[in-house]
Amino acid sequence: MMSIFVEVGWDSTRGQPLDQFVFDCGSGVAANYGAMNIGPGRMDKIFLTHLHADHMSDLVHIYCFGPPADRKSPLWVWGPGRSGVPNPDYPDKSSTQYYEDGTNDFCQHLRELCRWHSESMSFETTAYTAYTAPTNWTLPQPVQPVGGEPTNDGYSIIPMELDWDQGQSGDQVAYHNPDTGVTISFFPVIHTRKGSIGYKLEWGGLTMIFSGDTKPEQNCLNQAINRPPNDPNAPGRGVDVFIHEMVPAPQIWAMKSNNLPSLPDENSPGVKSMVTVQNSSHTPQGAFGYLLSQISPRPRLTVATHFPVADDTVESALASVKAHCKVYRGNQRPAGAADAARLTWSFDRMVITVSKDRIVEQKGVADPFGYSANYQAPPGTGLDGSGFLTPKYWCTDPATGTPVGDPYAQIDTSTEINPCGTDGCHYAVDGY
Repeated sequence: MMSIFVEVGWDSTRGQPLDQFVFDCGSGVAANYGAMNIGPGRMDKIFLTHLHADHMSDLVHIYCFGPPADRKSPLWVWGPGRSGVPNPDYPDKSSTQYYEDGTNDFCQHLRELCRWHSESMSFETTAYTAYTAPTNWTLPQPVQPVGGEPTNDGYSIIPMELDWDQGQSGDQVAYHNPDTGVTISFFPVIHTRKGSIGYKLEWGGLTMIFSGDTKPEQNCLNQAINRPPNDPNAPGRGVDVFIHEMVPAPQIWAMKSNNLPSLPDENSPGVKSMVTVQNSSHTPQGAFGYLLSQISPRPRLTVATHFPVADDTVESALASVKAHCKVYRGNQRPAGAADAARLTWSFDRMVITVSKDRIVEQKGVADPFGYSANYQAPPGTGLDGSGFLTPKYWCTDPATGTPVGDPYAQIDTSTEINPCGTDGCHYAVDGY
């Protein structure tokens, strides 16, 4: 269930990072983000590597509950364009059917899917008056929200579809913000169906790569070597953090997936199934080691993701990696290299802090009884409700004569048990 939250720099006047992003958002990650005090207002730019559920399903939660919380502005969603894979079951063999399976299509249908939710929550304010739409970002396509909402509304989704087939060179820009100095580019990878992509983020002389899910392939390798664009003969600059998927050997994968006490037979159906999935979609641990052996200079920190971390699985995988790339010794730093060529495995709430002189790995400590992230008021608004636009479902406050959200606009109260009735008071309106 993959997701990575990235923040860069710090704006002391706002008390927030200069820029921030979410890469993928599989099921359950919103709970971890809330526990780590990352609220919806900080998750307004989502970059999807592909449209598998374990990489996008919590987008429903992030989208739906963002506007009632502190994201009173559009949700931006980057992701791959249509796969272009023909439907082999199309009955008319004289022609070809292609599914509408790109990010624009996904966002359009997500908006329709969540209509009941978004309307039901729109007795609360979902936009603010001081919102300014960005005009100087470099983007891959025109800004065109889906669903018909105003472009300043929290329930507006703005898809940014990436032409994965044009990203071979690795210099295709998905996002560039001159105000914050962040550039995010993309490149195609190989995973189950045409259209899966990886991302490279660059800021302040630091670089991060996230492969998403992929078989071992050349584009990730080239991106990790990180030569200057359009100069194939230049020496590589390397990357600071190289986040790449790795899966265990099919026997181990089948054993863990089926809770078996020992390795199953290589010819068993479960192992054969894992081999098929691996061949379609993923990087086995030996191939991961070979890939690292081809990268020079080495990434300062390599992070294996999408891997079932346990003592036995890591020991097996590290042996395979070291057989191909002996410079890596788990988290142990090679002699004479204070902070180079480290390899680690990802886990929930892992925190990696990167600067030019060092990289620190930590574990985020979260309140086990935490409720939600702190509310961060959008610029130009106040906790007293000032600076917000009138909700979609509103009425006139009889005391002030001003428009306010109407919680009764969409419900039938004929069967409601009122706090006070003809037979006495039943409960207190203050909630206690």
